[in-house]
Amino acid sequence: MSQPKYVDVLLVGGGPTSLLVSYLLVCSHHKVLAVEQYDKYEQGLYGRACLLYAGTLELLDLVGLYDRVADIGFPLREAVTYKDGVQSSSRGWMFIQEVLAKSDTMFKFSFSLRQKHWEDVLRQLVQEMDPSVVHAPAKLVTYRTVDSAEYPIVATVEFPGGTEEVHCKYLIGADGGRSTVRKVGNFPFPGTASPYKWVRMDAIVKTNMPLSHTHAISIESKIYGNVLWTLADNGRVRIGFLYNEPPGTQVTEDLIKDRAKKAVHPFDLEFVLLEWWTIYEIGQRIADTFRQGSVFLAGDAAHTHSSGAAQGMNTGFHDSVNLGWKLSGVLSGIYSDSVLDTYNSERRTSAERLINLDKDIAALISGNIPDHFNAPPDADPNDYLADLYDTNAEFTTGLGISYEYNSVNWAPTSPVSKVEIGHRAPDGPVFRPGRAFAQPLRTLVRYTGSFWVLVFAGKLEAERGTPAHLNQQCTANYHALRATIDSEPSIFNSQPTCWNFLTIFSGRDLVPASQALGAQPLGQAAYDYSGEVFKTYGVDQDVGAVVVLRPDGIVSFVTAMDGAGGEGLDEYFRSIAGARVHGSAAPVAQASISKGYEVDVEGEDPVQVLV
Repeated sequence: MSQPKYVDVLLVGGGPTSLLVSYLLVCSHHKVLAVEQYDKYEQGLYGRACLLYAGTLELLDLVGLYDRVADIGFPLREAVTYKDGVQSSSRGWMFIQEVLAKSDTMFKFSFSLRQKHWEDVLRQLVQEMDPSVVHAPAKLVTYRTVDSAEYPIVATVEFPGGTEEVHCKYLIGADGGRSTVRKVGNFPFPGTASPYKWVRMDAIVKTNMPLSHTHAISIESKIYGNVLWTLADNGRVRIGFLYNEPPGTQVTEDLIKDRAKKAVHPFDLEFVLLEWWTIYEIGQRIADTFRQGSVFLAGDAAHTHSSGAAQGMNTGFHDSVNLGWKLSGVLSGIYSDSVLDTYNSERRTSAERLINLDKDIAALISGNIPDHFNAPPDADPNDYLADLYDTNAEFTTGLGISYEYNSVNWAPTSPVSKVEIGHRAPDGPVFRPGRAFAQPLRTLVRYTGSFWVLVFAGKLEAERGTPAHLNQQCTANYHALRATIDSEPSIFNSQPTCWNFLTIFSGRDLVPASQALGAQPLGQAAYDYSGEVFKTYGVDQDVGAVVVLRPDGIVSFVTAMDGAGGEGLDEYFRSIAGARVHGSAAPVAQASISKGYEVDVEGEDPVQVLV
């Protein structure tokens, strides 16, 4: 056995969930090792997950990944349903378009890109930053906890050159439904096996089905359930349908092709290339906990379900970002360890809702109505499926994923904003100074691993003969907020920081922000020309407010823009701050706010980092 390795985090698994966590950790310069037992170049190249919804795309864009794949995948903007060859603009996947039409998201589409390509892009990004991170093939054999404050986990890993011990501060099991990490750690994994089997295939085809090259399609078949037809990358189409052959049937490629042709009846189907196919069944299971001390579960290692609602990779990515920013901050000493507990409570609750939903979806797309619906004998399962999709549309698309109040998400104590705590932060058009065109607010609050403090300063008034300025109330409120933040005992004079500021005005940038405020703005400034963003956040333009966003774009705290609000911000950040934030203070309080250096974030305007 060679010399042991020491890393901050050992990740087991080489899929999208593991690779995205690795990416976030390496971005913050943590020492990471990700091991995958299969050689990715010998493993099946295609198949597996392929569809991402708008909420997931927002999250990936936030952390700077969407542009790396935007030119590869297929954006699905429209959907249609066929029954007996007749087109319908309702039911099926139409619920997605209806949700997106009402949303302020930039991503008015779903995105089809097969898992292999996501893995390739993420692996390349990680290797560009640190070539030593990803190892495949390399297999976790076992692990144990030891009496060490710094490296409490010792894992035994088989590398091609032999077995080595890896000492780590944290261990993450993102190694799929048969997770070794989960089994070694004795994480209970209760649930039930699905009684249904499905066929999934990726192919190049020819067909006379209308809209087959532009739309996501549902075909309501009496024999093959609710048939899936979705376009994928590189001219491929994914087809999915119920497998209902008698037990003992010899399954061949020719048989699967034949059943696919029958599933899309009355349309014709000719296979140019069948690239991949599988028959599978998946149980709906969820681990009792996603955290045991320094060991975490994520993705399919923590929860499994069918592909009926196309949630697999979406859920894994949400797990990754939720865990990634929290773990990175704790490792840096910026956040306290208690922040990590919210990963378990937030993501397990979300997964539990998904699995309960998936049980019904899996039955309905297979042509069966669950007993608890109390349906009449002649009921159509597709009617109930449409209702289920509609009822859960925001959650399914990821735009409605939300979290309860906890140590990070504080219940509001002030009515200064109507934005919902624990929910996705609204978006809207804002202008940076001098810019002729607006940009979405979300592009100014990119992922940095730190919180964003949005200071809604109020409405700019331009009276005749005087420069634009805030009204008297907002001016007084802002200066009271600044006085509290600038005061010597304030946590905002600590280093390192775990926050960024952005000051937002309602009105046009007729004068520099410092002149309109009579003081330096907190962070950068942005202008809400129409007042739309103030309205979306439910902030009174004549009073102002402060809204805090987590690194993953979730609203976590709201307070007044005044001295008391500044004290509330101090209390909030002290409650989640780690030892490094509490342990030092800058000698000059004013310098921590009004001066700083700037860094480019994902090609956008520079973001001020407080120093």
